[in-house]
Amino acid sequence: MSPYPPVSSPAFPSSLSTALSWAGDWWELWALIAAGFLGVRLAPALVSRAERPTALPEGVARAVERAGVPADRVGVLRRDGRVVAYAAGLTAGHGRVFVSTGLLRELDPEGVAAVVRHEHAHLARGHVPLRVGIPCAYAVAWAVDATLFGRAGLVVGAVLVIPLAYLSVRVARWTEYDADAVAAGGAGDDFRDALARLAAGGHLGRTTPAGGRLRRLLASLSMHPPLGERLRRLDERPDGARDARVSDGPSTRTARGDD
Repeated sequence: MSPYPPVSSPAFPSSLSTALSWAGDWWELWALIAAGFLGVRLAPALVSRAERPTALPEGVARAVERAGVPADRVGVLRRDGRVVAYAAGLTAGHGRVFVSTGLLRELDPEGVAAVVRHEHAHLARGHVPLRVGIPCAYAVAWAVDATLFGRAGLVVGAVLVIPLAYLSVRVARWTEYDADAVAAGGAGDDFRDALARLAAGGHLGRTTPAGGRLRRLLASLSMHPPLGERLRRLDERPDGARDARVSDGPSTRTARGDD
């Protein structure tokens, strides 16, 4: 019989084995999360392949460069009848901003550049990973909860879907306000006037939610904040560049454009 006490095996390998086993049991979840992030990461290439965007017109490209966004990261989609502007991708380095020919017809170069700066801010300030990461983090937490507490964990996770939806809406709205502030900070009144002009043309909906109680409730769940609130925040921004009443049209100067 050995005079020395038996040496117990380290707990770390056992814990690691348990964690790997648990991760293997939820492989569908990891595959779904990976597919989601990969899809967002590949979105610029997929859009470019499907729609063959063209380069910005020279005058607009110069305005975009002055706004601090590389013009070669912006593509023009051939959609004359629609006003479209969105960011695709996860980061500014790999993402792109797409605007439609309809937007170029609606706004002057400075207005287009201000809108592009707003969309580019979503990429530059990490808004996209944040918005995608919240539901992914929740899904992982739900899986852990279900593993530890069984059916009770599943039920609690299902109940928490409601506050998760509320949190997602609040975060999405914050990213819009944040991108608005970035656009206004670099473009001054051009961004505010661009929003007002698009609203006057019926491209951004009403300044305030209309309709009955149900419609107002659905509007409150929209990822985009009400236009009136966006304009009000721009009017009250700290630089004091503008102190105008919120309206459905340009408030201090006529927005330039082709029509």
